[in-house]
Amino acid sequence: MHVPPFTVTTNSKINLGLRVLGRRPDGFHDIESIFVAINLGDTITVTASDDLTVECYPSVTQEPEQNIVHRAACLYAERFPNDRCGAKITVNKRIPTGAGLGGGSGDAAATLLAMAHLNGRPMSDQTRQLLEPLAAACGSDVPFFLHSGVALVTGRGELVTPIDVPLPWTILVVCPGIHVNTALAYSTLGITSAQPSPGLRGKLIHAIDNKSINATLFENDFERAVFPQYPVLADIKQRLSDAGAAFASMSGSGSSLYGLFDDATKAAEAAEALADLQTYICAPVTASFRLT
Repeated sequence: MHVPPFTVTTNSKINLGLRVLGRRPDGFHDIESIFVAINLGDTITVTASDDLTVECYPSVTQEPEQNIVHRAACLYAERFPNDRCGAKITVNKRIPTGAGLGGGSGDAAATLLAMAHLNGRPMSDQTRQLLEPLAAACGSDVPFFLHSGVALVTGRGELVTPIDVPLPWTILVVCPGIHVNTALAYSTLGITSAQPSPGLRGKLIHAIDNKSINATLFENDFERAVFPQYPVLADIKQRLSDAGAAFASMSGSGSSLYGLFDDATKAAEAAEALADLQTYICAPVTASFRLT
């Protein structure tokens, strides 16, 4: 079966609240967060080939084999040894790296789906279920990107419960170009054990219905660990609020921050107020990936 070259446009995500509940026996941490997929994405071009090669522009690892895209393709080949697993994969990065936006995780999920497409598997729920164990093996946030949309994410990030709700906000993402060490952020949290928040899905629906978010219900635990190290991030969060954001927060372990705005005009005005920083005006997305 001949499949012509194709391109997959990926998504990134923001965290609407992020609680770290405690350290697990496997060394990871249990988390609880609402992930929201947004249309800030990379593009991945796939061409059938005899061998597997990965090129990334700009490069994010010292060696191509260290890229999570290469790891995802290799995991697919191990799981489906009878499939066509040779491909030339070219990643053109737009999502800032080390920003808490899940760019690498989204690329890995897209690669798994792209390898499936290369072998005639449709981008269906059945295919996604087939790939979920591979996604979890790639990284904690990768399973979410097989689905995207809005979801309650728990466990170490591999347990994804989709929430079928439309978000009424335009999202302004601000990337200050600071690389936050995620392992260090976890180590400085000082969390031993915490309980999940009851009814988080219902609280989100209530917030959407009222177009108003109670900030105390959707706190990001990492802010208390990261903001003291990088006070400028707290300043940016305040600037987003001052610019009219209905809610502002850090995404993941940072360093990106975002504000939710009632409409695109307000988001554009806020972007102008933050013109000294890299900003992206984004919208929530419900589809996992766009394939062309």
